[in-house]
Amino acid sequence: MNLFKIFKSAYLFALLSGIVCFIYNPAAIAQVVVATNPVVPVDPQVKVNSNFNVSANVDPKINVNPNVNPVINTNPDFNFDVSPDINVDPDIDADIGIKADRNEGSWFATIKGDKIRIEFRSGDDGEHNWNSNETFKLSDFPNLPKQGEKGNFTLKREADTMAFNGKFDGDMGFGHYKFTPDASFMEYVKGHGIKNVKDYHAFSFFITDVKKEYIAMLQRVGYIDISSNNVIAMSSLGIDEAYINSFKSVGYSNIPCHNIIAMKSMGITPDYIKGLAQIGYKNIPVHNLIAMKSMDIDGAYVKGFDDIGYKDIPANQIVAFKSMNITPGFIKGFMDIGYKDIPAHTAVSLKSLEITPDYVGGFKKLGFADIPLNELAGLKSTGVTPEYVASMQQKGFKSDNLRKYMQLKTSFDNQK
Repeated sequence: MNLFKIFKSAYLFALLSGIVCFIYNPAAIAQVVVATNPVVPVDPQVKVNSNFNVSANVDPKINVNPNVNPVINTNPDFNFDVSPDINVDPDIDADIGIKADRNEGSWFATIKGDKIRIEFRSGDDGEHNWNSNETFKLSDFPNLPKQGEKGNFTLKREADTMAFNGKFDGDMGFGHYKFTPDASFMEYVKGHGIKNVKDYHAFSFFITDVKKEYIAMLQRVGYIDISSNNVIAMSSLGIDEAYINSFKSVGYSNIPCHNIIAMKSMGITPDYIKGLAQIGYKNIPVHNLIAMKSMDIDGAYVKGFDDIGYKDIPANQIVAFKSMNITPGFIKGFMDIGYKDIPAHTAVSLKSLEITPDYVGGFKKLGFADIPLNELAGLKSTGVTPEYVASMQQKGFKSDNLRKYMQLKTSFDNQK
C-alpha cells in the first residue's frame, strides 16, 4: 500500500528551458510551462515554450510491519530531487502536420503611433488555415497607399521582399500579400552550418529579419552547429553579440543556445546574476539561474530566511521553497517549538506532507515532546494525528512511544 499521497508539483520558466519554437510567430513572448515532455505545437501561431521540469521526488521509504517487532524506517533524507535542468531539443522538427503555404495570403493591419501591426492569414482552404501577427516599424513602409485608395507597397529585407496590395481606411488596412523567398539567401543559410533548414523557414527568416551578418555573428561567438529554429528564436528576441558577451563579465561563457534563449526571454541580465551573488548565490549553474528567475526569487525573499537565522539554502532548494510557498514564517514556526537545525530538503518534505507546527503542538499537548523530524513524516504518512492518539488512549491503548500508534493505525488499516 502506498502510504504517501504526494507530491505537490514544483513549478519552474521556464525556460525555459523545453523546446523553443519561433517557427510561426517568432516575436511571441516566452511562456514558461511545466511539462514532462517538450511539446511540438502544430498551431501556426507557435509561441516560445520554455518547458523545463522541476521534479520533486519524495520517497521516504516507510516500511511498517505491524506483526512482529515493527520496523518503521522513516528516512529523514527525503529523496527530493529538484532538477530544473531545461530539457531542450533545439533540433526537433517542428513542422508536424504543417502544410499551409505561408508565402501568399491576406493581411490586416492596424497603425498605432510609429508601429504597424499586421496579421497574416493563409488562403481559405479549410484544413490548412493559419495566421500570424507581427509588429513592424511604420518607417519600414514608406509607400503605404493614400487613405481610401488601393495600391501596392513593399517590405524590403535581406531575405527578400514582400509585396502587398490593398488599401487603408484611417489606421486600418487590409489586402493581399505575396512573399517569394530568395533562393540565394536560403543557400547562404544552408551553407553556413545552420541545421534543419526547411522551405517554410524562409518566411520566418524574413519576418524576424535574419541577416547574413547575424548568422556570421552567431558563428563568431561560438554557435557553430545551430538549428534554424534557434536562429529564428535568437533573432526574434534580439539576442546580439553584446548580450551574449555580457555574461563573460560575471563568469559565464559558452552558454548553450537554448539556455541563452531562455535567459533572454526571461529577462536575465548580468545585473540579475550580480544580485544573486550579493545574497550568497555565486557561480551557480545556468539552469538554476533560469529556475530562480522563473520563480521571481530575489534578495527580499532570501533575506526573510536570513533574518530568522536560516541561511545558506542551496539554489535548487530555494527554488523548491518558492515553488511550494515555503515562507520564513513556516520555518520559524518549527524553530519556535524546538526544531533549530532543519535541513532544507526536510523543510520541503514537511511542507509537502502538510506537517505544521500546530500538528506537532497537538502531540506535545499529549505529552510527546521532542519528536524527531523524521518521525513526524511517519506519523503523517500513516494518518496518525493527535486526535487519533487521544482517542486510542481513551480506549485503553496507552504508550509513551508514538511508533506504537503508527503500528496500531497501520494494523487496523490493513484489515479494512
